[in-house]
Amino acid sequence: MSLAVLLLLAGGQVSAQNAPPVVHEQRLDEVGRAGFSHRAGQGMTVQHRTLPGGSFAEVTALDSGRTIIVLVENDPSVSPETIALLSASASMAIGVGDQTDAQIRIRPAAPSPAEQAAIRAGSEVPRLAAPPSLLAALRRRLPSVQPAAIQPVAVPPKAAPPQVAAITAAGKPVPRSNPPVTAMPKPAAAGRWLVQVAALSDANRAAALAKTIDGVVRSAGRLYRVQAGPFPTRAAAETARAAIARRGFADARIIAQD
Repeated sequence: MSLAVLLLLAGGQVSAQNAPPVVHEQRLDEVGRAGFSHRAGQGMTVQHRTLPGGSFAEVTALDSGRTIIVLVENDPSVSPETIALLSASASMAIGVGDQTDAQIRIRPAAPSPAEQAAIRAGSEVPRLAAPPSLLAALRRRLPSVQPAAIQPVAVPPKAAPPQVAAITAAGKPVPRSNPPVTAMPKPAAAGRWLVQVAALSDANRAAALAKTIDGVVRSAGRLYRVQAGPFPTRAAAETARAAIARRGFADARIIAQD
């Protein structure tokens, strides 16, 4: 075999060994509304319909420009009303953890091996914040859906249960006192703390759910948010959230409105 052939073969082996790792195509670049995942034990993750599980994505908050890298969990069941579901850690890292209608940008990312290990361990891996000019351009790409005026939907009050009287040996009725029940704080006329139970796309289902928690429905765009409040303090909202959770809505969370 000639020397030229040997050199060509050797060169091909070296280039193959030193070739950079293959990164999935970075074609996806979405902007839209973010949802929030309620899965327990999540780290710095995002659930997405099409991005492959185990890959990484760059997520930017369109209000502040804060940007981080997160681990992708593929989930085809993510609602089409959102582009992705952020874990609690990821939503807090970009500052949208208490927002009811957070807008984000998501696109594939290729962090270094050290950064990948940090993200898998649940650590925050930030990127430079997006500049105002870029944020303005990204906001122009948002779906042009005009939000409907927020109007509380009245929920009829529940009827009080009838009092049952006991009969004494003398035949006279004795009123029976009800056992003490921890009451949910009454909503205040003004306050910034709300308890959000769910966000549904069906107004009738939302109204029925609100009736079970003595709450209200507030419409925003295509969603109907079932909420209780507002409450003047976070402590009052915590008490209300605990009462709602005891009624079977453990995913209820506290949000702050501007």
